[in-house]
Amino acid sequence: MKKLHIFGLGLVLSIGAAHADEMSFPKLMPVAIPGAPSLSEPFLVMAGDGPVLTEKHGLAAPALWDWDGDGRRDLLVGEFETNSSDFPMGVEGSTIRVYLNVGTDSQPRFTEEFEWARDTEGGIMEVPQWCCIGFTPMFYDLDDDGYKDMITGQYHPGEVTWFRGSAEGFLPGHKLPQEGDPAADANPAFDAERVKYDPSFQPYPGEPGDIGTFEYWVYSSATFGDLDDDGDYDLIVGGSGGLRVSENVGGPKSPSFGVRKLLLDVNGQPLQTRSYTQSEVQYMQTGMRMAPSGDGKPNPLAVDWDQDGVLDLLVTDSYRASNSRAVSFFRGVKTPDGHRFEPGIELLPAEGGAKAIPGSGQRVYVDDWNGDGVNDLIIGASVATVNGGEFSDELSWEWEDVNKVESAGKDPGLYPPRPRPTLESQRAMYQEIAADRAAEGVTIEVPTDDELMQQLPMQQEWWDKDIGRLYDAGKEHWLTMRHQGRVYVMLGSDGAEQEAMIASKAPESRETVSDSDAGPADSVTDNVALSPVSIRVEPLTVLETGRSVDIEVQLDMMDGWYVYAPTGRNVGQGMKETSVIFSLPDGLTGAGAVRMPPYGFKGSYDIFSGKGVTWAKPIEAIAGTLPGLYEINAEVTYQTCKDDICLLPQTETVVARVLVQ
Repeated sequence: MKKLHIFGLGLVLSIGAAHADEMSFPKLMPVAIPGAPSLSEPFLVMAGDGPVLTEKHGLAAPALWDWDGDGRRDLLVGEFETNSSDFPMGVEGSTIRVYLNVGTDSQPRFTEEFEWARDTEGGIMEVPQWCCIGFTPMFYDLDDDGYKDMITGQYHPGEVTWFRGSAEGFLPGHKLPQEGDPAADANPAFDAERVKYDPSFQPYPGEPGDIGTFEYWVYSSATFGDLDDDGDYDLIVGGSGGLRVSENVGGPKSPSFGVRKLLLDVNGQPLQTRSYTQSEVQYMQTGMRMAPSGDGKPNPLAVDWDQDGVLDLLVTDSYRASNSRAVSFFRGVKTPDGHRFEPGIELLPAEGGAKAIPGSGQRVYVDDWNGDGVNDLIIGASVATVNGGEFSDELSWEWEDVNKVESAGKDPGLYPPRPRPTLESQRAMYQEIAADRAAEGVTIEVPTDDELMQQLPMQQEWWDKDIGRLYDAGKEHWLTMRHQGRVYVMLGSDGAEQEAMIASKAPESRETVSDSDAGPADSVTDNVALSPVSIRVEPLTVLETGRSVDIEVQLDMMDGWYVYAPTGRNVGQGMKETSVIFSLPDGLTGAGAVRMPPYGFKGSYDIFSGKGVTWAKPIEAIAGTLPGLYEINAEVTYQTCKDDICLLPQTETVVARVLVQ
């Protein structure tokens, strides 16, 4: 295996020139953690002549388990597909690939072909995932019956699925009991706006802390460990609400889990996987809140990494930018206040600030890969491929925030590259939208050619900025990008030699910028964020009898946020497209079809962003309508996202007042 050593202070990888591949790695700097294994250079796990992989949306969550009962551990790899609306999807869903071991238990070798993991009833083992997380198998004997069970978390609802183990295999999955409603979707950002016009509104009355919020439940990546030393497994989760622990209040035979409380470091602060960038600090200064962990997508693994008898955490996150860590190590310690952790450090620091592992969205698993009695680190990663599956150095080894490309789950290669807009293409697109909405009983106005020509320069400017730049730079192959999962292994060895060679203490944790408004450690609801989307109408519109007037609904989005245009291209990727439905009172009628705002592009998505995104409905008074004040309801449905998180679809109704005179 060849090595790629990258040197230079502050160097950002320019892999296109270095000719790296998925079997070459930058030089990793040693980290001295007393008692922990010393890790080898990573190697790519192969299946036959090619790599072990996942497809669909590309995440990979590896685990070892003797699937066929032959005494050799096989490789299980969880994968991700957007599927909650059509669940179950069988082999098309968020499932597990099983690569059978045809080598030995200490020298594994895997078949090129894989099979789908099935439960004892023959059903495909899958979980509903509409965003960003995938099936992440972990194994614990949760009910103390002598059989290990398989568990996995999910995005939202924040369920944890329990596949109970038995002599015959894993039973069909069911939901672990948790306090609160995992489907809860209250959002302080939106609720703060609602309270302004409805002071009686209480988003989650009588519930403790922030348990009724979307942030509390979203991205419930799950692991288990006995943090309170009472002899049963407690649930440890990641997510937008930060790294948390949910005490097992049901006991070792009937597990049931209580309120999720923030895991704290020895200074009493929430655990953070990375530092905030300056742009993120500025973002928080607008009133928005970052996840307490520093990233909205932490994936924890509870393991005694340093073999001192106290559970530690290995945590991964999005790994999109240079302030990310490939793997954060949080050393567990027992204190008078309970189980705490030392501030996190990078487990895999690479020279020159390079990426330690290609791709993003890592998942880690710890087991003895080669049977030498020392823990090894098994890493799943989402890498970028182009041109039908070719590993891309320039996309996988560079930070996604630098390349300005999407993470797993948003793949432009799902669709043919979008051509530059023309009058003909825009006319055809609006005609298709109008036909689709007409089938739903809604009339959408197709703009005239003159109106389309007015919009066309803006559409072409968006295309040039988002897509044309790739053609100009000779990177049009990026438009074929699809994510695939890969699995890497770093073998562990006795760390005594490393400890003697390196200074006695591990690298200090990076300085972080904390959100001064975060409030008490066990609550993140005191910092009420602004809504990323606000909807407004004119407070009063005057309508003269015999004339028509436009009723306008405007959406304003904060920088970085967007909603999806109703072009049909977004639905296939699991996103809710925006709609505005006007309901007119008796006495008023439509004077034309609804006019849509022009849309822009983000990768393979059609989106609306910015301020003043306006829908207009022409109305007029019916003959004989009495003068007076009338109300028009506009039902607005949308889903808002930014690069690293999507919120649940929202439906809001705004009221426009019309004075007929």
